[in-house]
Amino acid sequence: MQEIIEYMKGLKSQKQQPKILIHDDADADALGAAYAISRLVGGNIIVPRSISEHGQEIMERLGFKVSYGPRNLKEEEVIILDTADIQQLPEIELGSYVVIDHHRNNKLLANSQASYHSPEDSTCQLVFQIFKELGFNLDEKLALALAGGILGDTIYLEKAENKTIILLGEILEDGNISYRKALSLMQVSRRISREIKLKAALKARLFKLKDNLVVFTQTEPDYVYYVAMMFIELGADISLILSQSGEETSIRLVKKPGHAEDLDLLEIMKKGIGDSEVENLWGDKEFVGFKGIGDDFQIIKDVLYELSQP
Repeated sequence: MQEIIEYMKGLKSQKQQPKILIHDDADADALGAAYAISRLVGGNIIVPRSISEHGQEIMERLGFKVSYGPRNLKEEEVIILDTADIQQLPEIELGSYVVIDHHRNNKLLANSQASYHSPEDSTCQLVFQIFKELGFNLDEKLALALAGGILGDTIYLEKAENKTIILLGEILEDGNISYRKALSLMQVSRRISREIKLKAALKARLFKLKDNLVVFTQTEPDYVYYVAMMFIELGADISLILSQSGEETSIRLVKKPGHAEDLDLLEIMKKGIGDSEVENLWGDKEFVGFKGIGDDFQIIKDVLYELSQP
């Protein structure tokens, strides 16, 4: 951590404002971390193309804005947050940069000027550790941003390690906010109208694959994440949600936390999309997102096939 602390101190002493860069389809963890770092050292937050559905919660509630790419950042001071691979930064040109990230396998570290990398549950945890090291106190908005990032990446603490829950308590205490208030930032039901819920439910198909109850349905753009989580909340073991906008396809594949440990959803999605054109593919064993161009229903069929394999 020490090299990133020295880097931050250098920015503050020289009054430099860096570009704060986060991955495409930015989620709550990326945006919460970016907001916090922007409060610490200033600088504009840059997203290559888009914000994910649940990432919108952070921006709306905290009232901050981002800039969108493409960007040439070769001559800029750049802090890359919550990003593990250059493929997550389409249309971005980089020069020197530093990295703060929690993903286990990070391909950006080798060429970074400085880094703080630790395989924790979220990048917001690492940012909070930086705040503590620098003696920078949290206010309500900072606490909400960091708590929201942790809740988003742990699916409301369902897959959080014990130390993550302890650290979240420290964030809430420092920012003088309740867990209920932090949780309200991420509530699925607040973002989905009855019409959207019912349309998704009426289109849904239920499969029993390897003793797993798998729900597949289609929904409108901007609601893929919320519908996926809605079916998990209703009792599905796995939800597979498709949305189409023009030629572009968005898919979420999510399983109930702690369930079906033998299934690696990221590997299943990679097989399912085959040679489709990938704009973005992210996630892990339990939660995966895909955006790109391909044969939508062939991808769904192939993902369902992979889920059925012994």
